[in-house]
Amino acid sequence: MTKIILVIIIVVAGLVAFNYFTTGEISLVPGSFLSEEVQEVQKLADRFSKARRMVTQAQRSAGVGGIGTIDIVSDDMNEINQIERDIVTLMDSLESDTAFEKAERLGCEIEDFKNGRG
Repeated sequence: MTKIILVIIIVVAGLVAFNYFTTGEISLVPGSFLSEEVQEVQKLADRFSKARRMVTQAQRSAGVGGIGTIDIVSDDMNEINQIERDIVTLMDSLESDTAFEKAERLGCEIEDFKNGRG
């Protein structure tokens, strides 16, 4: 009986940890129950993460192989600038405090990245 309880506790802890790392919120229920506004912010955060990875990867490739990656970095930085504009536009229409805080944090994260601190 104690083994079953221990397994249940481990599964619940794993689910909470997974949800925390994927959504940034401590919850037992997966992120599919997030509000529409929070989902919109999350989509922008996912786009930013992808673009940031591409910029970082291109910079590493250029440093190692001397390959010219200016066009790739430029395209990805244009995407990051577009995401930043989308966040500002979205923040004007957000009603949820949670979504607004997430959007604000994402905007700061983008600003830090663009200033070389992220």
